[in-house]
Amino acid sequence: MNIKKLTGIFSLVAVMLFTSACSEIDYSASGNDNSLLLPSFTDSSSREEAEAPPANITTERLKEKYKTEEKPFTHLTEAESLISEDTEPLTDIAPYTGKGYIRLNAYQTVSLLIEVPTNQHYNISISACGNGGAVTLITGGTKLIDSENGKYKRWNGTLHGAYKVQQSRLFTSYEVAPVYLEKGINKITLQTVNGSVYIDSISVRNAVVQSDRYENAGTSIAGDEINYGRLQTMSYLKSIYGKQTLTAQYVTPNTNAEIDVIYRNTGRYPAIRCGDLMYYTKAGASLLTGTNENTDTELAKEWARQGGMVMYSWYWYSPIGRTTLYARDCEFDVTKAVTDNEKYYTLSQEELKMLLDDGSISEECYTVLCDMDSIAAQLKTLYNEDITVLFKPMAVTDSAMYWWETDEETYKTLWKMMQIRFEELHELSNLIWICPATKGRMYPGDDYVDIIGCDIYNNSDSANLQGMLNTDTLTLNTKMTALTECCFTPDPDILYRDNCMWLWSGAQGGKYLINPDGYMTGDYISVSQMKKIYNHELTIARDELSIDR
Repeated sequence: MNIKKLTGIFSLVAVMLFTSACSEIDYSASGNDNSLLLPSFTDSSSREEAEAPPANITTERLKEKYKTEEKPFTHLTEAESLISEDTEPLTDIAPYTGKGYIRLNAYQTVSLLIEVPTNQHYNISISACGNGGAVTLITGGTKLIDSENGKYKRWNGTLHGAYKVQQSRLFTSYEVAPVYLEKGINKITLQTVNGSVYIDSISVRNAVVQSDRYENAGTSIAGDEINYGRLQTMSYLKSIYGKQTLTAQYVTPNTNAEIDVIYRNTGRYPAIRCGDLMYYTKAGASLLTGTNENTDTELAKEWARQGGMVMYSWYWYSPIGRTTLYARDCEFDVTKAVTDNEKYYTLSQEELKMLLDDGSISEECYTVLCDMDSIAAQLKTLYNEDITVLFKPMAVTDSAMYWWETDEETYKTLWKMMQIRFEELHELSNLIWICPATKGRMYPGDDYVDIIGCDIYNNSDSANLQGMLNTDTLTLNTKMTALTECCFTPDPDILYRDNCMWLWSGAQGGKYLINPDGYMTGDYISVSQMKKIYNHELTIARDELSIDR
């Protein structure tokens, strides 16, 4: 197996920012669905697609396509100039610039046209204050209203991120990641997505594009249990970081539905098969009915034998009470499950049962440790075949959607309980621990994390640079960063343009790619775009992996 030769030269981009991300899984084709039969022919949708881009998509072409000419530029727009002449600007909050400021309530928008002198990246900042709202930055278009019942918005422009405006009565400057604008007139739209925000002005200036994030990223291993495969995998990931990105695809649990669709339409497989261990606990297994059964780790073993990399998330069904992932429906009190007494982390289930019977530990603590054992048993079968696993448990969201997100200390303690139990009791030295660090305060610490993950569901042609730069700020010892969940793999051209080379991009499965019959929906990514991704010089498919196993 060999890797496509790189011909491009990368310039590194530097900025600091904050991002808003959301993680929500919809396995509409799993669990109780017995009808997922994969057709053995190419999807009918592919016959209707335009011809895919050439297979040899090189960085030399991209260097010409995104040639930039760095020129100094500054422009300030007073927000009140964007409202109608018969509307008076607000003036109650001082000091402000110009004649006043404007107020945007939830989902209201304001747009401006700005002419820039050259193709390059620009910083677009707002001077704002308010009640803790968030303002999204869109270029080239406006929001489309009828999307996902308002849950996830679709855009006919590019969504770059959100300004998180702190609760304050003092106008403060906020920035997101540098935005690539083409020479000439560009449309910029601001829209609040929650709360209300007062905007005094919008400024645009040329951005300094430099960064050493890829070179500084380390390969330090969390914990004490290390094996050869884990070290070799981390070394390989470091060798490609910032140069290429691994293709990765989530599958419907207990199937290869999504990656089979990719193969039928591109002739290639993703480098990483991303599965979920959600049905391997007692509560999770109770959701399987009919002919459904847990075979996912067997599929993962076969995938590894064929040369692919294995990744597992763990969306954890609550072990007591109503079986659910979601905090709003959960009867399970996770705060009663955690303990700082590390001697309990490595006790056998028999020893734990004795402690439960005499009241030394809670039922909640006993059940979470038993659930961990169920997951460890599956990971052990992969360990026994020398398979290194990229392991991403317990996703984190801005809205504290899941029951394990009750508070930061509980989350971090639960993470440590799991890692110590897996390594010391179950001797799982084959795991590369990936923390989904959407919220910095939930980060369990460098000693417990190998790679930082970022989950962003942004249905827009964006590299999600804001998310990458935000995760760079979460660790003292720089970690490699992966886009661990997303609607679809970002266009490699855009990743190159914004110098946002994620270690991999984990494209979500289910409704994000296929319908229950196993066909591509085309709602998020087209066949043509998929062919481009899997035949691009900057991406690595399964047949191009070169890990010394």
